[in-house]
Amino acid sequence: MVLRSNIPPRRLAVGDSGQERSPISGAGDNISSPARALEPSCLAPEGDQLRDAGLPADVVETILSARAPSTRRSYALKWRVFESWCVTHHADPVHCQVVSVLEFLQEKLSSGISPGTLRVYVAAISACHTLIDGVSVGKHPLVARFIRGARRLRPPTRATVPSWDLAIVLEGLSGTPFEPLESAHVRFLTLKMFFLMAITSLKRIGDLQALATSPSCLDFAPGLVKAILHPHPNYLPKVPFSTINPVVLEAFSPPPFTSPEQERLHLLCPVRALQIYVHRTSQWRKSEQLFICYEGRNRGAAATKRIMSHWVRDAIALAYEARGQASPLELRAHSTRGVASSTAIARGAPLQQVCDAAGWSSPHTFIRFYSLDVHATPGSHVLESTSQSHV
Repeated sequence: MVLRSNIPPRRLAVGDSGQERSPISGAGDNISSPARALEPSCLAPEGDQLRDAGLPADVVETILSARAPSTRRSYALKWRVFESWCVTHHADPVHCQVVSVLEFLQEKLSSGISPGTLRVYVAAISACHTLIDGVSVGKHPLVARFIRGARRLRPPTRATVPSWDLAIVLEGLSGTPFEPLESAHVRFLTLKMFFLMAITSLKRIGDLQALATSPSCLDFAPGLVKAILHPHPNYLPKVPFSTINPVVLEAFSPPPFTSPEQERLHLLCPVRALQIYVHRTSQWRKSEQLFICYEGRNRGAAATKRIMSHWVRDAIALAYEARGQASPLELRAHSTRGVASSTAIARGAPLQQVCDAAGWSSPHTFIRFYSLDVHATPGSHVLESTSQSHV
């Protein structure tokens, strides 16, 4: 994946920077869809508190729209769990005392919930609960000390080595049943295309979901030497920027081939896979979203982020099976970002350039959450070939 300064970025209009936009979802020709209706059980208490403070209705609506749609859905889910707990314990979820909140959190901690997830529960409760002792639930001294205690009792662990070997996956994707792509089952075509896009772009699933096939969003350079993909104009990334850079895929080992090895490596070219995927799916495509469902009653409709996450795991598992090896345990779709970014850094890519490509707000995010010991993974050098040593 290459970010080029000569590719004009999409700028967010000043008036749009504070608006929430939904990621691409659903079927049909209209790629953008209204933000999903959020559960009133979470938003109503928070909105009531803001209105009780004397704020106008339109101001309240703008404040409620400050969080990303995915965050609002997560809060709504966590709030429903807390509401249900309060009902069984005869407590008012909006006005209960801090002891009730702490009892709820302790029950979740004892059940195996991680301290990180507990913080999401606290944030969701804080958004809807009234102030306790003049402060929000999340800033209450006892709640803050509880979270610190939970982290000390159960410190977070992070794998320093990915559970899967990139070299094995790429080798598996180079043969049957993924090749030849022109005649492979559309399932294997989709899985291979999506994995190559994820591993070479460093993008989040939501960013990949925003890519589209419309002429204004997808352009192949003459000779298929590169492909330029812009997100749909209605897309707002998880980490907002003043500009939204396109994804630029460069062809890998393009023809004419000078050796059988070049021809073999060209099977991993993301531009080639993208061109074949767009051509083959055009006959039954129902949405301009780039990645669409390939089977069932939703065939041709826009794929959801959940489906795309399954695609990454399925691609890794099937690639391992194609090489005659057992699928790795505990596969996570998000691990592609750690593998790709860490390998790029190990091969000399500038840290800030990697962060800009991946959409991280600062290098600290990469170092803390995504940096992996790629040198401990045999064959990780293969990524250098597929990405042309660029970010």
